[in-house]
Amino acid sequence: MCFVSGAEPALHQLEMTPLDVIVADLVSESDKSFLARVRESFPEVVRIGLVNQTHSRLRHLSIVHQFLIKPFDLKELEVAVERSCKLRELLQGELICRTLGKLEELPAAPTLYLRLLEKLNQEPEVSVDEVAEIVEADAAISAKLLQLVNSAIFRTSREIATVRLAASYLGLNVIKDLVLSTEVFRAFEKSKPIPGFSVEELQIHGRLTAKIAGRMRLPDSTRDAAIVASLLHDIGKLVLAWKMPDRFARLLARASKQNQPLYQIEEELWGITHAEMGAYLLGLWGLPVGVTVAIAYHHSPSRVPHYRFDAIVAVYIANLLAHDHDGSVKDRHTLRDLSLLQNLGVADQLPSWEEIAEEMASSRDELPYASLK
Repeated sequence: MCFVSGAEPALHQLEMTPLDVIVADLVSESDKSFLARVRESFPEVVRIGLVNQTHSRLRHLSIVHQFLIKPFDLKELEVAVERSCKLRELLQGELICRTLGKLEELPAAPTLYLRLLEKLNQEPEVSVDEVAEIVEADAAISAKLLQLVNSAIFRTSREIATVRLAASYLGLNVIKDLVLSTEVFRAFEKSKPIPGFSVEELQIHGRLTAKIAGRMRLPDSTRDAAIVASLLHDIGKLVLAWKMPDRFARLLARASKQNQPLYQIEEELWGITHAEMGAYLLGLWGLPVGVTVAIAYHHSPSRVPHYRFDAIVAVYIANLLAHDHDGSVKDRHTLRDLSLLQNLGVADQLPSWEEIAEEMASSRDELPYASLK
């Protein structure tokens, strides 16, 4: 570890020494300017910002990958740094590079998402009106976004009728990520048909997972990450369906024949799963570490350390509960990491999560759940 005081010594240290993570105390505007320079010159370095409780609105900025609210337990910082390093190791490892290297090209980030990302990366801070103007230029995306915001996922107390109101209610970065979710699924709707695979059902499953995760008792920022990760947790399947349709079809057939979850078949044959593939792609597109790590480990949360009940565990449980209600995962209780839930002190909440899942799966707010078999 290296410890420095001030922006210039920190930038000099980054130039001299390859570093994985930078932790910066955000007190003044100059501190934010420093991290913006790090983002521009060293985009591969994970940026963790420390902020006061009164400055929690800073979490909507795009200059950091993750915030910690002061005061905090040093164990929380240790977990955040270790997770960042593990995720970098996982997503830059030989296995995933070799597997994805077989693709002619990775999908490009959707256009509207890139425009929002560029706008949010500008200084000074972007206004809600500017973001709303970009989104509203695409009527179809605006309609789908408002449908999503008004669904049971976000439990809004009133109808959100405009993109501007949605951005004010949820925050600019959450809107950006929801636009990405909407655009991604729209782009893949015209992909080659694959037996046993449906983009529509994948989207329905993602939204059901998000509805369940959104009902769990989590801090607001963690809940936002869990919802976005839930919506996008199976994006790796879309990459396989688009870029490796024949191989993906064989994987699906084998999983069905052996009555095994797809990720277990992928691990047997490749050593990695669609979870890591999706997280890798979303990391390239600039999604926050809190979202990508929840996607990467949504089948295996015990592979990373935990400080408390978090987005990774929430997506893990919500995904299994969602599968329970579409019949795609068998012997469900043996798949849950109950020891992890016990260690985090939340195992007693499992019955209430079951009830939430049953309620959400039977609801008819905006999605045709009855079509799931």
